[in-house]
Amino acid sequence: MVLFVKRVGVVGGGAMGSQIADIMAINGKEVIIKDISEEYLKKARENVENNLDSLLEFNVTRADKEIERIEKTNQIQLTDEQKNKIKETLKPKFNEDMKKEAMDKIQTTTDYKEFNDVDLVIEAVLETVDLKKQVFAELDKNTPSHAILATNTSSLSVTEIASVTNRPERVVGVHFFNPPVTLPLVEVIPGMETSEETVNDMIDFMSSIRNHRYPMQPIRVKEVPGFLVNRILFAMMNEAYSCYDEGVASMRDIDLAMKAGAGMPMGPFELSDLVGIDVIYHVEEEVRKMIGGNTMRQPSQTIRKLYHAGRYGKKTKRGFYDYR
Repeated sequence: MVLFVKRVGVVGGGAMGSQIADIMAINGKEVIIKDISEEYLKKARENVENNLDSLLEFNVTRADKEIERIEKTNQIQLTDEQKNKIKETLKPKFNEDMKKEAMDKIQTTTDYKEFNDVDLVIEAVLETVDLKKQVFAELDKNTPSHAILATNTSSLSVTEIASVTNRPERVVGVHFFNPPVTLPLVEVIPGMETSEETVNDMIDFMSSIRNHRYPMQPIRVKEVPGFLVNRILFAMMNEAYSCYDEGVASMRDIDLAMKAGAGMPMGPFELSDLVGIDVIYHVEEEVRKMIGGNTMRQPSQTIRKLYHAGRYGKKTKRGFYDYR
């Protein structure tokens, strides 16, 4: 059976969930976001609207910024004809009408019963396995039997999450990367009981949509702790934390070294604040429980202290850096 997706449910309207809802809406899908309170749902809609405003600004200013970049880099003055050609090539592909259309496609709810006609659900709640299992037990009771239930987990066992449902063959990991509106990679992770049909349907579906910049790029990844990207990335980040804890270099100099010397677009501490200290803390705890590979050698005391101080990064205005 080929998956036809008309309506998508998103559980959790935080930074990740709201951006996933945004992506689905701009690709013409009806979206319903489920969260625990109207306050959180209001914030979720605000997040979507802010992201769409950023997309609108990107489209409106893209040509002028490219003209400025060319002239500054090459120290030249483009002719009006050349500028017009650039403006024609980079003319906006997203406008106010399209933003309104996307917003109109998004509904919100605090009740799982509203998921009775979805074709796909993407769960994006806190990275703890017990909470995710509670969510999937509810989804199993309240969604159509044909619906695929996907978890956006970045490290947890898809098999364990699927175990609370009566359709483990329709449960799959679909790991987006933060921020998903600009990063196109999606890890598709089958659990032990996930059917090949489900995996192929998700890869095909993800290949058919795009975020604010690019077509989505799904890859199939084996179910191991940390999956692929985080298994590699967290090993690097933990080494950076250790260098900081040991006083090898300052935080800013470590970030500078990895950008100016290793070609990374962001330093490990900047990236940590973007991803979220809380997310990193929970991922490391879960991966350590599952003893996955050599992703960590020693837990970072700095991460632990930041987490317990409620300094989660950009989302709370303080993390490794202060954004107030």
